[in-house]
Amino acid sequence: MLYRVRSLQVTLALCLSMFALSGQAANQSQEDRLVITFKESRLFSSENTSARVETLQSKLGELNNVHGHALTMVRPFGDRSAIVTLPASSDSRQMINRLESDPLVESVAVDRRIRLNAQSPLIGLINALDPSRASRSWFHRDPATQPAGVNTARMWDRFHGTSPTVVAVLDTGVLPSHPMLQGHLLPGYDFVGDPLIGADGQSTGGSDRDSDPTDPGDGVSFLDIQADSGCGGLSNSSWHGTFVSGLIAGNPIPAEGIFSINWNASILPVRVLGRCGGFSTDLADAIRWSAGLPVAGAPSNPFPARVINLSLGAQGACVPSIEGAAIQAARNAGALVVVATGNRGSTVDSPANCPGAFGVAAIDQEGLKASYSNFGSTVQLMAPGGDGAFPIWSATNSGVRGPVSNTYSTKTGTSFSAPMVSAAASLYLSLAPSSTVAEVEALLRSTSRPFLSLGSRPVCQAGLVSTECNCTTALCGAGMLDVFQLVQAAANGGLTNLFSNSGNVIPPGTSREFSSVGSTNALGQEVNNTSFDIINVVKSDPQVADVGLSVSGLLANVTVPQGVEGFGLRSTVEGGRSSVVSISVANAGATSPTLLASLLSPALDFTPGGSGAPAATVGGGAGES
Repeated sequence: MLYRVRSLQVTLALCLSMFALSGQAANQSQEDRLVITFKESRLFSSENTSARVETLQSKLGELNNVHGHALTMVRPFGDRSAIVTLPASSDSRQMINRLESDPLVESVAVDRRIRLNAQSPLIGLINALDPSRASRSWFHRDPATQPAGVNTARMWDRFHGTSPTVVAVLDTGVLPSHPMLQGHLLPGYDFVGDPLIGADGQSTGGSDRDSDPTDPGDGVSFLDIQADSGCGGLSNSSWHGTFVSGLIAGNPIPAEGIFSINWNASILPVRVLGRCGGFSTDLADAIRWSAGLPVAGAPSNPFPARVINLSLGAQGACVPSIEGAAIQAARNAGALVVVATGNRGSTVDSPANCPGAFGVAAIDQEGLKASYSNFGSTVQLMAPGGDGAFPIWSATNSGVRGPVSNTYSTKTGTSFSAPMVSAAASLYLSLAPSSTVAEVEALLRSTSRPFLSLGSRPVCQAGLVSTECNCTTALCGAGMLDVFQLVQAAANGGLTNLFSNSGNVIPPGTSREFSSVGSTNALGQEVNNTSFDIINVVKSDPQVADVGLSVSGLLANVTVPQGVEGFGLRSTVEGGRSSVVSISVANAGATSPTLLASLLSPALDFTPGGSGAPAATVGGGAGES
């Protein structure tokens, strides 16, 4: 009976994913937006946006005159590129070929539609009917019990707290009211420029970009399909960005059996997807902004991310002038870019196949490459993505179009393998904040567990599509994610472990106490004294008063005056080792205390010997027990 239930779920998943993929394949052929990069960089040296627009318009006018086109500029892109739309009746391939041969033009690329790398959500009957809800967190279990587990339960048994690392989630936006996200959201941005795709009623001047990354819903109706030729099939709202954010850093919900990997992380929500997907140029701008790099027309980002999660993609090779350049720029700025490989069961999608991206593919609960997961030589690591019987559980909403009730449900796909790696990387960086991107990538690979080999299943090889198979390092990366081994690599170095017994979002005009109890020196010895200082203060006006700081031993009390928008609290122990808490200032009601590992419910006690998370939980904010 169990086999039949699982087989039925897998069959339904395959049917629904094939339906979704058929819509995606049709949309990939559309080339109605191009990115034209010009050669003469000296003409674009002005930092004045209006002057740059004027220069681009002039160059496009020359192209139109020479080639008889009617290219219309959407907006500038990068330093010397323009996003343009083509006439509806044009032969796009012929136009691209002619433009590429023009002496003014350096390159021409299609501004592709990007889409979620998630399978259609299915309810895992076995998990849903489990009264204890323990099986909903199957991927947290010890590998001896669950071969595909990421070994977080063992990690939590020894590791209790960390300074928050900023993780940018570039997705559909978030639902700030969801209990799992309370106290974890930093001020983000909405980079969706097309009003039809944005669909949030906030369009001004023909652009939908704004400072509100709230997810209005991305459900697609018949009217949407008629209005936007880039739409695929009909669909309900996915609440995908909320789901991914909850998986990375959501508050534990013991009553639901749902736990994130690093609930002390700070989420920087960046909206790049809306109704019917998004554009790769919006994604490229968002990647740069998330890493703290300037983007024309967008405010500076006071909370640069150390990890950027992309659970999205487009079929085909990386476009060097768009997503490739953005990923490399973010990497140079110190951000690890983790990308889902895609769900076609075939070759790796872009931007996971871009140089500098950390591509993550999916294993199912048996430790096999999931049938839907893309794979290939550019994959760096494997992590659980779920299957029909053992899906991934996280935060979502019951709304079909717009938000209705916050709740919890299931999804499967490489979209959820990537955030597990992002969360693991954020844990390590919280202990070793001075680590480089290359060092974190190397440790993720070197601390991974070897792939399993089930004799009844084929070995993964190119051409074996949409099939469960035994992974190899040639096509599936270094191994399977192991969070315990990764964090242990940092703990063995004796790095500072800065505890925060409060959320990292503070209401203006209030005070909050932070604790550095448990900090260790370079020898791994717990220290009795540590120094604190305030850094990276962001103010609405230079005349605003400074952040107040009083220190007593291992405790620091900060007082935030009105007008301060954010700052960092740094703790430094003897030998210069330090950790930084990035703190955002926001109105009360959007915050709640962040739970520590030492306060976990025994519902997550997965260790064979019976030891594990302590039995008590505390709280009082939304979503806490």
